[in-house]
Amino acid sequence: MNITYQQLGFIADTYIPILFLTSCVILIKEISALGFKPNHQQIRSIILSVVVIFFIMLIDSQLQIWSKIGLDYSTHTALSLVFVIFLSFKGKISLLLSVISMVCYAILMMIQNYHTMADILSTAIVIIPILLFLQQK
Repeated sequence: MNITYQQLGFIADTYIPILFLTSCVILIKEISALGFKPNHQQIRSIILSVVVIFFIMLIDSQLQIWSKIGLDYSTHTALSLVFVIFLSFKGKISLLLSVISMVCYAILMMIQNYHTMADILSTAIVIIPILLFLQQK
């Protein structure tokens, strides 16, 4: 069975929406079980995380930080990491599945020529500490 470039593109394009929907379902379940107040911080931290990664994208587009070193800021990587990190805090199995899915997504981005390994890693190195700080409990 051969998968076409377009089919791989469709898979890549659905990864972040699937992460978002999965995160929403988990949050809705937690809100149903515990109420809104205990989950307020999680929702706030996810929204703030998204704002920060797009703010970094804006700064990079103005200052050309990544391009000055021959790279490209990977908004795909940054946005997916918002949800991967959120999901990774939900237990060991969720952590494992989130990390595996992110690695597969990174490979897919490289196959599709969205980004290079250096783009993905440089973005992750900058973004992960920020997201961990914002999303820690």
